[in-house]
Amino acid sequence: MESPDNGPSESNEAPESDPVDCSEEMSVFEESPLITNSEEMPVLEELPLIKNSDQEPTLKSPVKTVRIKLPPTCLQTSQEMKSDQESLDNDCDPGDIDQDIDDALDEGYMGMECTLERGFSLNESSIARDMRMERYSEVAIKYKKGSDMSRYRQALKHLIPVRKPPKEKDEMPLDRTGIYGFISYSWITSLMWKAYKTGLKEDDVPICSKYDMCAYNTDRLEMLWNEEIKKMGKDSASFHRVVLRFIKTRLIVGILIFIFTLTLGFIGPTIFMRYLITWLSSEEPLTTGLIWTVGLVLSEFVRILMFGLVWSVNYRTGIRLRAACLGLMYKKLMRMSTLGSKSIGEVINLFANDAQRIYDYVVLGPLIIGGPFVAVGGVVYILWLLGPWALFGMLTFLLFYPFQYGISRLTSYLRRRTVTVTDERVCKMNELLSCVKLIKMYAWEKSFASSIAEIRSRERSLLEKSAYVQSISLAMAPTVPVLAAIITFLAHIGAGYNLTAAQAYSLLMTFNNVVRSGFTYTPYIVCLLEGHISLFRIKGILLMEEISPYIGKPRWKSTAISMEGATLAWDAVSLQKRKKKKKKSKKDDTSPAHKLLANSSVQEHTDVLFNIDLKVKKGELLGVCGGVGAGKSSLVSALLGHMRLQSGSVSVQGSVAYVGQQPWILNATFRDNILLDEPFDAKRYYRAIHACNLSQDIGALPAGDFTEIGERGINLSGGQKQRLSLARALYANKDLYLLDDPLSAVDAHVGSHIFQWLIKGALKDKTTIFVTHQLQYLPQCDRILYLREGQIAELGTHLELMKETEEYANLYRQHMESMAEEDKKSHKSAERDITAVKEKDSESTIRTRQDSIRSNDSLQNGVHHNSPEKNPEKEEKKDQSKVPGQLIADEKMEKGDIPLAIYHIYIKAAGGYIVSTLVILTFVLNVGSTAFSSWWLSLWLSEGSGNTSVTVGNETYISENIADNPKQHFYQTVYACLIFAILGTSLLRGFAFMKTTLLASSRMHDQVFVKVFRSPMSFFDTTPIGRIINIFSRDMDEIDVRLPMTLETFVQNIWLIMSSLVFVCMVFPHFLPILVVLAIMFAFIRKVFRVGIRDFKRMENVSRSPVYSHVSTTVNGLATINAYGKQAMFTRKFMLLFDENSCVFFLFNCAMRWLAIRLDILALLVTACTAFLSLLLRGYVDAAFAGLALAYAAQLSGIFQFTVRLSTETEARFTSVQRISNYAKGLVSEAPSIIESKQPDKAWPKYGRISFRKVQMKYRPETPLVLNDVTFDIDSMENIGVVGRTGSGKSSLGVVLFRLVELTGGSIRIDSINISTLGLEDLRSRLSIIPQDPVLFIGTVRYNLDPFDNHSDEKIWSALEQTHMKERISNLDLKLNAPVIENGENFSVGERQLLCMARALLRNSKILFLDEATAAIDTETDVKIQKTLKEAFKSCTMITIAHRLNTVMSCSRVLVMDSGRVAEFDTPKVLLSNPSSLFSKMVAAADSSWEKQ
Repeated sequence: MESPDNGPSESNEAPESDPVDCSEEMSVFEESPLITNSEEMPVLEELPLIKNSDQEPTLKSPVKTVRIKLPPTCLQTSQEMKSDQESLDNDCDPGDIDQDIDDALDEGYMGMECTLERGFSLNESSIARDMRMERYSEVAIKYKKGSDMSRYRQALKHLIPVRKPPKEKDEMPLDRTGIYGFISYSWITSLMWKAYKTGLKEDDVPICSKYDMCAYNTDRLEMLWNEEIKKMGKDSASFHRVVLRFIKTRLIVGILIFIFTLTLGFIGPTIFMRYLITWLSSEEPLTTGLIWTVGLVLSEFVRILMFGLVWSVNYRTGIRLRAACLGLMYKKLMRMSTLGSKSIGEVINLFANDAQRIYDYVVLGPLIIGGPFVAVGGVVYILWLLGPWALFGMLTFLLFYPFQYGISRLTSYLRRRTVTVTDERVCKMNELLSCVKLIKMYAWEKSFASSIAEIRSRERSLLEKSAYVQSISLAMAPTVPVLAAIITFLAHIGAGYNLTAAQAYSLLMTFNNVVRSGFTYTPYIVCLLEGHISLFRIKGILLMEEISPYIGKPRWKSTAISMEGATLAWDAVSLQKRKKKKKKSKKDDTSPAHKLLANSSVQEHTDVLFNIDLKVKKGELLGVCGGVGAGKSSLVSALLGHMRLQSGSVSVQGSVAYVGQQPWILNATFRDNILLDEPFDAKRYYRAIHACNLSQDIGALPAGDFTEIGERGINLSGGQKQRLSLARALYANKDLYLLDDPLSAVDAHVGSHIFQWLIKGALKDKTTIFVTHQLQYLPQCDRILYLREGQIAELGTHLELMKETEEYANLYRQHMESMAEEDKKSHKSAERDITAVKEKDSESTIRTRQDSIRSNDSLQNGVHHNSPEKNPEKEEKKDQSKVPGQLIADEKMEKGDIPLAIYHIYIKAAGGYIVSTLVILTFVLNVGSTAFSSWWLSLWLSEGSGNTSVTVGNETYISENIADNPKQHFYQTVYACLIFAILGTSLLRGFAFMKTTLLASSRMHDQVFVKVFRSPMSFFDTTPIGRIINIFSRDMDEIDVRLPMTLETFVQNIWLIMSSLVFVCMVFPHFLPILVVLAIMFAFIRKVFRVGIRDFKRMENVSRSPVYSHVSTTVNGLATINAYGKQAMFTRKFMLLFDENSCVFFLFNCAMRWLAIRLDILALLVTACTAFLSLLLRGYVDAAFAGLALAYAAQLSGIFQFTVRLSTETEARFTSVQRISNYAKGLVSEAPSIIESKQPDKAWPKYGRISFRKVQMKYRPETPLVLNDVTFDIDSMENIGVVGRTGSGKSSLGVVLFRLVELTGGSIRIDSINISTLGLEDLRSRLSIIPQDPVLFIGTVRYNLDPFDNHSDEKIWSALEQTHMKERISNLDLKLNAPVIENGENFSVGERQLLCMARALLRNSKILFLDEATAAIDTETDVKIQKTLKEAFKSCTMITIAHRLNTVMSCSRVLVMDSGRVAEFDTPKVLLSNPSSLFSKMVAAADSSWEKQ
């Protein structure tokens, strides 16, 4: 065999059918290279083995594989492993496996799994992404505080005219750009051209500049913030002041350049254009006019370049502050143990929308300085030009300034309220997406959808008000200068003064281009105010109270844990009481969930652990037990430092590993979840795999331990998640292990294996705190701690506690007696049942055959026709690019132009083509009335005095004063009426546009929400929550706020440009050929370079999702991250993800400005051509009309590039419409909620009979079967216990029963009705489930038990009493109205499970499915609950999945699942009577741990 580098030898190929002996495979293994510690598992090209139907290994053609090999002592078939499982715990010494692994690794073996072939092709995109991330580490620099001019060295290098390009291809070109490139953005030209030629890929984009990186700027801002806190204290610290210090130098430079730009813009119309128009009506030589023309063009050219420089400075300032603020906020989250009163949705919204507002705050906010500057200059110039009568026009401006200020304040107020409601909606969406499985099972989609709709309705109402206010502001921007000019001219002429064309158009240009800018800064004011709000929100996060470190070191080296008189508390959330308002209607549809969110929350501290005195020696195994809510998990949290120490002391020595009661799983490979960024050590890794009994589980995964695990471990069972979490802890190799009920989700045998091999074996020299409800393990602990109501009730060895007649002894005896009694009953009647079983078998065979025929019919008539899934063949073709073992597919980035269909969808959502046309007409009327006013002025000026003769003294001559025109009253009246026309059309336009765009966004939101919520579970399994939240947060924000604003300005400017070009062409028809040339140039520039802008925007959209997913994952796993000390790892990953987003976001904005500068120069050519035509045609064209053409041509210079840029920006923003549309159209929906023709009777199911016939199920088309030919019958009112190894398909029975996944084959009938023919709501609403993972929603206790107020308080209290939660809830201040925070974190996991059980009791369905519902409940409570279930559901059919075998002993029958098949199904007595049955072996394995006591 050749080495892995050279590939396989062709001589080793063999036909697939030739069998190969395992010994031959072993000889192949022995040729493998030696793998030592810390070496990565290589990818080998060898002759992989597969298994045929007879389980014999056979050869197959060479493929690239990851070879997983075995130590000789562990090489056995899966059947042998199963048969030998019961002896594993008793016969194996933990040292044996260590020696086996050492021997195997020394000989070159690489693994512990007996799967002989593992197909795994390398994901090239992932490798490229990893290499790109490594480049960030190479390029990054550490921030160092500098006090001299050396800190400006890099920035000053940009003043060099031309610099050499960077050596590395992926380095940001801007860092090595001279002044020419810095101003003209020529450094991005190559990327823009490449985008046009071949399109942009991720590899084509340079990495983020080292000076713009998140880590670099976060360190700087953090230093400034710490200095502020140290100097001013938390209460007086100002984050705004810190931000100002952060951007001070760049801000000043940007403002100075901007003022210079404004000065150049002022000089053009006031000096050069005025004298040029004056020259047109004079007899001065041509050279004079040429000077004024060249001066006008040059001043405008320099202004364009300087304006580009302003944006260059501001863009980098904005990108740095954006990175610094969010990086600082993330680092703050890393120091928190919980979010307190903040929700995950609120935090994600901060990262999503506030990032943009911070950027706009710095980029656009400083431009507001231009307002007062140009306003003062304009007033001085107009007074000099026209005298005091011009103040009437300025008075118009001054009157609008308070109006503008009021608009800004009102906009800010409405935005603040809107952001709050948006936070609420995103928070609710995040919660619904996290709990979507339970919501579907309970058929609560419509009710929760109405909750979202109500929040969206409130949000839309605020958006409408805000949009209308902004629309009025936007409409007034071009209107106010015209109105001011009209009033000025009317007053000036009415007073008898003359008005020349030079004066009129110079004044009009001043109003339009200069003074108007003081009014058009409304958007900048809005940016300032919104940024101000965002900074306050970030400050709120930064000032969140961190828990003071209280963990000390014990006085004695031999002590691992010391707690002396420790009283500890949790942060508790309570609601502020608000004054009640009188309601118009009695019924209030507002759900308690968002009522809770609407109320502000107050942090209080609730003592949970009281006066704890505890000392644990190094190497000791301390078992911790107690009832639900006794404080067991709180004890673990106290040792992690996550609580508040009220009194006493807590000391811990050594590093800590933590396994939570609810496992925290990353969206990464199986191996990466275990390593958690630790270096790979082969011996340590495989010891962890074996100790946690994960070998077979890895063998069943598509790509072994390289298989990608979905968010929240979606493609793992509860037991697999728990064991993966244990393997992570063992691999971490810490001194102290805190295990919070780690065996609750695994079956008896696996639990016994883990206890023996992991807790008693691998951790024998470690200090271990072992919290458990499974009392059979406690006798093997060194000591036992029994907690009651947050206090130590008993502490000692098992024997010591058993000698006392206290609670622990009674509880333990009761537990053992109940187990012994069940065991005795089972064996006593075992023999008697054997005969009955044989008779039953013959009957069931006949029944099975008959039912199988019926099930085949149903398969043809029901399943395939009603299945909502796509054709599996199409699915497989679609997913061929997917790497084996890859669960989460990369987010698809669209290519090419935005299809016309997307615009069609938006127009239809806005009300259709007729409505849209009418809205466009309002723009035509508004812009047309404004343009008509200018044309009317030109007509009036060209008429002059109307050849009126004026007698002065004894002389009569023709007057040149426009005030002497006999038609003056007519001209004045028409001119004055235009004021009302302009105002009226502005208001009409704003209202019409606001209504239609918000109608479009609301319809699109509702469509995508319904489509997402109606998607099958496979969609949620393979789509990260961050990706979906991205749609409902940032993309919706784009469509709600940014797209309408951009689109409105774009449409308005389109008509302004058209009116300008029409006037120029009317005055100078010779301009038409030039216009054609300019149009061709414009079309070429836009066609070529809009591609790059659009691609950058799409990349930016796609790069946001990983950021949000990472933030969500981080917040959910704060306890684990802090326990393992992985804050730096997660912070580093966040900063890398954010740098990727920052880079494409920055390039998108620079690409926009690249286009803007070139289009400004193109527009300048229009002005230059018009000016030169006026020179050449002097005398042929009236000066008044020449001035009109010049004024509108000069106006094009600013508007033209802005409009083209807006067109590209509008197209880029339509990518959000495209993304939402793709979700709304592309997602496959589940079966209908209700099928009218197939609705069952209201009393259905009357009996609760369940029949499975040859049921087959895959979670996704490309995955293997998880249920394979499952056939069984359950009679009415039977209590069925389901047991089996972790991953055997137990929970999948509930998945198919509730039709979360449609069957691949077979059928399920309930009371003789094929459930595949029913609507999902009809089916799911008649069933109840108590899930494996307890789910509580944000709201109140009552809301969680009865979300839709169907039950009285008495019934709710009764349900709480039956589930033993009445006392706990009644002790809360607000009783049933007590708050429940996100994920129910203010209740223990056991209490959450009991509340879920109370919810099921209230539902009172005929069929109840309990998915390991008592896993987190102590034995004593479990006994009571089992009794309650028997009494409350005695007339119901119950299916119980349980790992505690004693809970299924009293069941009617036991269903044993194995590898997705029914292995055994009979009464417990009959199964126990057969020693070779799997159930007997499981019971024996469970008994073995008890017998050792």
